Amino acid sequence: MRDVSFPLRDFRMPSGLRVVVEQDARAPMVAMVAVVGTGGSSDPVGQEGMAHLVEHLAFRSRHEGSASVWTRMEDLGAGYFNAITGLDYTAYQTVVPKESLAEMVRLEGRRLSAPLAGVSPEVFAVEREVVRNELRESSEAAFTKEDAKLMSAASHSSEQSYWRPVNGTHASLKSISLADAQGFARHHYRPDNVTIVIAGDLDLVEVEAVLLDNLPLEWMRAGAPVALASRLPDVTKPEHVPGSASLMLMEHEATVNFPELIISWVLPRSFDEASAMHDFVRMSMERSMWGAQSADPDIASVSTRLVSGTRASMLVVRVALYQADSPRRTAERVLDRVYSTWAQFVHPTGVLGRESEFQTLRRGVVTGMVLESEDLLARTTRRAELTHFMLDARAYSRMQKALLALDGGKLTDFAYQWLQRASAHTVLVRPGGHRSAVVEPAAALPELSSEMPTGRVTPSMLTALSSPVRTLKLDNGMEVLLVSRPGLPVVRVGAVLGGGATYGTKPGVAEMARLGSFRESSFAGTESHWGVHSWNDMRRDHLRFEMAGTAGNVGNMLALLAEQLSSTRTSYGTVTYLQEQVVPWLKVLDAEPRQRAIRELMRALYGDHVYGYVVKGEELEKVSDGEVRSWIREVYRPANTVVVIAGEFDARTVEPLVHEYLGGWRHGPATAVKVPAAPPLPAPGPLSPLSITRQGASQSRLQVACRLPTATPEAEARYALMAELLSMRTFDQVRSKQGASYGFSARAWVGRGGASHLLVEGVVDSQRLVESAKEVQAAFTTLAQKVDPAELERARSRRLARQAVSYISSAEWVEGLLMTRVRGFSPESLARRPAYLQAVTADALKEEFEGCLQRWVVGVVADEGQARATLRALSAH
Repeated sequence: MRDVSFPLRDFRMPSGLRVVVEQDARAPMVAMVAVVGTGGSSDPVGQEGMAHLVEHLAFRSRHEGSASVWTRMEDLGAGYFNAITGLDYTAYQTVVPKESLAEMVRLEGRRLSAPLAGVSPEVFAVEREVVRNELRESSEAAFTKEDAKLMSAASHSSEQSYWRPVNGTHASLKSISLADAQGFARHHYRPDNVTIVIAGDLDLVEVEAVLLDNLPLEWMRAGAPVALASRLPDVTKPEHVPGSASLMLMEHEATVNFPELIISWVLPRSFDEASAMHDFVRMSMERSMWGAQSADPDIASVSTRLVSGTRASMLVVRVALYQADSPRRTAERVLDRVYSTWAQFVHPTGVLGRESEFQTLRRGVVTGMVLESEDLLARTTRRAELTHFMLDARAYSRMQKALLALDGGKLTDFAYQWLQRASAHTVLVRPGGHRSAVVEPAAALPELSSEMPTGRVTPSMLTALSSPVRTLKLDNGMEVLLVSRPGLPVVRVGAVLGGGATYGTKPGVAEMARLGSFRESSFAGTESHWGVHSWNDMRRDHLRFEMAGTAGNVGNMLALLAEQLSSTRTSYGTVTYLQEQVVPWLKVLDAEPRQRAIRELMRALYGDHVYGYVVKGEELEKVSDGEVRSWIREVYRPANTVVVIAGEFDARTVEPLVHEYLGGWRHGPATAVKVPAAPPLPAPGPLSPLSITRQGASQSRLQVACRLPTATPEAEARYALMAELLSMRTFDQVRSKQGASYGFSARAWVGRGGASHLLVEGVVDSQRLVESAKEVQAAFTTLAQKVDPAELERARSRRLARQAVSYISSAEWVEGLLMTRVRGFSPESLARRPAYLQAVTADALKEEFEGCLQRWVVGVVADEGQARATLRALSAH
């Protein structure tokens, strides 16, 4: 595999500010990540959540009477902007067209130097409510107070700074004033505490002038350079908290839907070369946990994650349970599995086998490293984190080399030191606990007419989808699309098979096929043997398989895919196991309010059409293995399959491989499975209300949807802009003005056959449910009366910007082309999407909104009284 590094320049300002610039001309975009060395561990005692709140407020800042940073980001054509607050840092992420580089540097410099400039007490109060709603939405069971306490003790933190939750609590957030936040920002947002990394399509020579002309003068000052002390504390190896030979199981209640076991281990700190081991440990855990799940019928799922810190880190295994009838037994089985994973690496009878397994694991980790490098924003973020804490612009490359240098012996030594049974901290979280305390909501902000962005469109936005696509039609009926994307040695392969969760003569058979099918032969090896990452998914109208790996493995990926498609089978034993072990969990999920809301919404939108059907667990109990086999035989055929290959490859080399591996599959008729015709639109009528009761809920879920006419590429562009307009309206009114929600989303769904609908949904403070629902209704109503041309230009710019950012990676090219073909559109229509968006008029959108209002469906998941009040209020209008 060839080198994946990029040319760099490293600027060290006298003020202590460090700016690293990386040249990557694969796409006409630029990413900028600013790391500020303050996070949750810097929060004052009693004011936990301070760093996170300041991060939010920084997007609301205004400099010299300008619009907010959020609005100015949109004006730059930013296709992505967000921020992350961790234990020890805050990172601001932005991706813009290359034409906006200078303006982005100027804006980020202003935000970092004065993060709370122009934030009024009223804005502060509203944004604090947004953070409180985010806190309500977060599952607090994933990282418990006991876990944090353990981590703090192990990291020698006398002030127990890791004990305190990064997002704070409702009480701690309430105690923070605007003056407190301003003081915190002045203390921590200093040039000597900030590292900026800029990467993308830029000139390494010209960028110096861009920095000098646009960063604040006080952050560039002349004179003797500030001497930076180490940003990593002297604590390099946290001490083990004394453990017990017997399992210590703590219990507490939280606002979770199902019981969970949280098992955690303290690890050495992150952000240095030694922490490269963490990735190996986490991946090894993920591979081994399936054994625990299959051995214990009470385990529904297992996931792992790392919590990173400069003093210590933590590995967390989260075990979702069906009933938690015997949690101690389940915890013992998980710990047995963990121990066996490491013990086998040094078992005298299996050293060679375990070394082989380690090499397999390492191939997967190395591939993951290369895939991260392909993601411009992920790579820029990781480089910024490591540069900030290691004080070395080459830290990212050093970490990659450290990963490559690990061996099985080092992994085993690490596991025996840090992952012993006695070191595990185990907590059982049961459903219960108290809902969030009722707090008087902040007053809504007045209209801010000056906040409308200009709707800027740059040339880069219009050319982002211009890569040539080559189409191959194989003799067996399969279609293969090739997109060559040079720049990094990465190739991604995706395949879709028409059908999906709604296809089949019997309810539940498709879902059972998804859960219970497997590849029968492995002559091409396995994905892990080649370091290939793979995943699959069943959507409403299609089944998909995807693979990603290094460019040298493109032939192996095609061989693996061909074998997957041609030898997929099921068995009586597999179906029986699923019905005994998995279906009970699915039946429990069916009763969960959100699942019920989805089921009722789709039925209201599509009636008896196949798209109105959402599978229920009880239906899977009635499916036989023979019915699953029949479904597989019908769906798995070449003529029902489209494959996309995107990445760095030579088409002259890949085309023969396509014919060799994929062209040899012969099965079934030379046609795709039947495409479901889009159902006729419902007759105009009054609001269709849906209500799901969730007693005592502190937050409520609101869903508003309508059916849309049968989609074409041109109509799809209109629907995308409808969703964009509604996203803007709901964000501005419900979040930015009221603080009643962490955020709403709006999206248009287009299915196979052209069936389409528009959906707006979000979670809101239950006290503001009626008010928020009326704002959403007003957005639909006013847009059906008139679409303001300036608002349309803003929506168009936002959509084009996000689209341009997405298509930096080959992953989005696979996704985009697969979905284009699933919908029955030509491959060329993807490249024409910017033109389709440019052609949409305000009058065309007004007409679409008028029709939408005549087919309105509203769903509410809330306390019974609040749900009734909301539906009454909407029906009255």
